[in-house]
Amino acid sequence: MNAPRIRPAAPADFARLAEIERAAAARFDPQDLPPALAGDTLPRDELAAACAAGLLWAAADADGVHGFLLARRHDDSLHLQEMDVCPKHQGRGLGSALIAHAETAARRLGLRRLTLTTFEHLAWNAPYYHKRGFLTLDPADSPPFLLALLRAEAEHGLRRRVAMQKPLL
Repeated sequence: MNAPRIRPAAPADFARLAEIERAAAARFDPQDLPPALAGDTLPRDELAAACAAGLLWAAADADGVHGFLLARRHDDSLHLQEMDVCPKHQGRGLGSALIAHAETAARRLGLRRLTLTTFEHLAWNAPYYHKRGFLTLDPADSPPFLLALLRAEAEHGLRRRVAMQKPLL
């Protein structure tokens, strides 16, 4: 693989992003990611809105796109809504590069933290983010939008989820 770069995603990338999302979801046990959700991908209108807002990035090299990160702004936070790396390209630093890019964007916007929700028990989830400076939030310390996301995820059958943040200031 050639050296990847992080670049803004474009509508021409959307089909590839869905492929990456499905391939990444296939790694999850059905007890963690219910089969009804495993085939779901981000809606095109959500990708288009994030793209237009400058909050959708692709990890790409000369061979194509191998990962992506979609973020949303919530108050003083940049929330990492979805990040996926093609399983064949995992372990090569693409996720870390995407997170670093999001952090730079959040700092430029004057935001105080990166946030996300993830599985607490999977090595490529909460432990992965801990190694990159994220802290697990106690529900009492979580902003309302994170609590609402966790509730919505539970309603869709996702279990053992936690909210995390990386302070930027």
